[in-house]
Amino acid sequence: MKPAPFAYVRPGSLDDVLAELAGDDAKVLAGGQSLVPVLAMRLGRPATLVDITAARGLDRLDVDGGALHVGAAVRQRAVEHADQARAVPLLGMALPFVGHRELRSRGTVCGSLAHADPAAELPAVACCLDAELEVAGPRGRRTVAADEFFAGAMTTTVAPDEVLVAARFPVARAGEGHGFAEIARRHGDFALAGVVTRVRRGPDGAVLAARLTAFGVSDRPVTRDVTDLVRTTEGAEGLLREATAGLAAEMVDTAGDAHGSPGYRRRLLAVLAARELARAHRTAADAAPRREPATREPNRNPARPPERARARVPAQERVAVTFRVNGSEATVRVPPRMHLADALREHVGLTGTHLGCEHGVCGMCTVLVDGSAARACLLFAVQCEGTEIVTVEGLGRPEEQHPLQQAFSAHHALQCGFCTPGMLMSSYDLLAGPGAVTREDLPEQMSGVLCRCTGYRGILAAVADVAAAHPGGVPAPLNCEPRVLMGRSGGSGQGHTEQSGAGARESTRGVDSSLDGGADLTVPAGSPSATVEVTSALGAPVDAVWAVLDDVERMVACLPGAALTEALGGDRYRGTAGVALGPVKLSFAGLAQIVERDADGHRLRMIGQGSDAGGSATQADIRLRTEPAPGGGSVLRADADLYLSGRIAQFGRALAGDVSRRLFEQFATAVDAAAAGREAPARRGPSPLRLAIGALLDAVRRRVSTVRRR
Repeated sequence: MKPAPFAYVRPGSLDDVLAELAGDDAKVLAGGQSLVPVLAMRLGRPATLVDITAARGLDRLDVDGGALHVGAAVRQRAVEHADQARAVPLLGMALPFVGHRELRSRGTVCGSLAHADPAAELPAVACCLDAELEVAGPRGRRTVAADEFFAGAMTTTVAPDEVLVAARFPVARAGEGHGFAEIARRHGDFALAGVVTRVRRGPDGAVLAARLTAFGVSDRPVTRDVTDLVRTTEGAEGLLREATAGLAAEMVDTAGDAHGSPGYRRRLLAVLAARELARAHRTAADAAPRREPATREPNRNPARPPERARARVPAQERVAVTFRVNGSEATVRVPPRMHLADALREHVGLTGTHLGCEHGVCGMCTVLVDGSAARACLLFAVQCEGTEIVTVEGLGRPEEQHPLQQAFSAHHALQCGFCTPGMLMSSYDLLAGPGAVTREDLPEQMSGVLCRCTGYRGILAAVADVAAAHPGGVPAPLNCEPRVLMGRSGGSGQGHTEQSGAGARESTRGVDSSLDGGADLTVPAGSPSATVEVTSALGAPVDAVWAVLDDVERMVACLPGAALTEALGGDRYRGTAGVALGPVKLSFAGLAQIVERDADGHRLRMIGQGSDAGGSATQADIRLRTEPAPGGGSVLRADADLYLSGRIAQFGRALAGDVSRRLFEQFATAVDAAAAGREAPARRGPSPLRLAIGALLDAVRRRVSTVRRR
């Protein structure tokens, strides 16, 4: 799981950041905890990463003018523990649910907002609080309300040459109460459904305003004013439960996935909404006004030292990076795309840092960077200039083990031992941090490293023993002192790929060529990754709509990002399709075949297949039908079975069905316009559909137009 080559630059000013973004295919890098997995799975291949962490002024964190100002370089864990953030209670309630500690150490608040994942917590908090987001670009600065900032799944109103520079969260007022809750399969996972609530009451207890925002149930946060609902129920949870059932049915707008159907999410949302509105109503009665700090001077991000600017490093060149690891200074020469874990293992010889998933899920590569736990596979070595790194080798000596290592041994807290380094470094970070750690907290606090074998209970027992023995904080690492560090195999590193290597092999990867030989396309056996059913009312009559669907070239013209490259005969076609969804940019080459055509019944069935250079493959079975509408015009119905494999299958979640459905809705609008003899409405460009429809994309470039609209 290695990113494709990219150039790297860390400008020292915002003007220089904007100058870099004005180039071709540049992407902003702040925390990188969402972006790097996209790159690792080859779902995105930007030419340049523009690291904004050294740009002056973006690390500001302070309360001023009735709002908490959070700069684009401020990390989530810094806000989580900052005194200033207590003025915005909802942030304190939501941040512990954002991934895991190891991710929040590097992830930024503004980065989460800009990534705009539909299941993310911070976008929902921003919408519920009416936060203001400041965007800078070549045309100057502008302020965008949170409700207007999110345009869809992983899509915002920030242009490619702009950058989100700050978020301003209003300080809680007197008489204001809040609620936050989410349901996920395990702590730190994407939410199946979640709610954020805010209720403000007057001195007499009357409800002045109430607001509810749901996330994980649509392609963006969904906000409703529920003042009348809370007022009439007087904040009673039982009465609210009945009232929120109908509200949940209205707010849930998702096709569902393997983890939860739309009906299940509606039930979750109704229960959570009632409970958290009641909580906000109850706490609003006792809420005191929040006072701003006496000083108005901006504070630097307390969780990180100042970054230093770095000149552009071309994608194929190596750059010298110097850091201290386990007390010794080390200089490695690496390409920009090599992550820290590979640099430590291959160039420095510290193989105790294990590699598992390489996209930030398993936690095996956990190390300490500047005193906080971080995923070494989500951090590029080039970002680590001047940092202080501690790996498991620095924790204890052979003759003097660290108390954590002693406890792990005493409790037999391992089986195969593969997770042990990650568990040790994560538990050290937990016990060295502020606040007491209870035995009951450990399953949640240690969930950032995946291991649930027969040694897991021993791991929790070992950490609990050390927490009890060292209530004032765990002892510092014992083996951090200068020594000679030696890399392996000349230190070339796994992150470097020659032209004849994996990248060259990927470029030759193509789709099944069976159509060239005349064989029919087929779909896989078994359950599809996602299913889509969409019905669209069109103004054009049935015959005119059918004329568009029956003409492959006209149909493809209604599909953004698709191109028909060759008609192979026998209703078989070859084409390409490109789709962009936030940092995800994919280009598919594929084949499609119409396997059924009923002109009298106005129905088509097509099968498509496609693949991209990053190893993702898609197939789709698409059925289209148009029929007269009772009041005139026509109805276009489409349903599709989507089969995803490779890296895209790991990334899609419920986005596959949701994005496909929304794309089909756009496609239907374009078909309606074409059928009426009008020019198809302009689109925003290739859309997220590709995630949900890889295969469809290929077939879609001709029939997939419909599928995409689904």
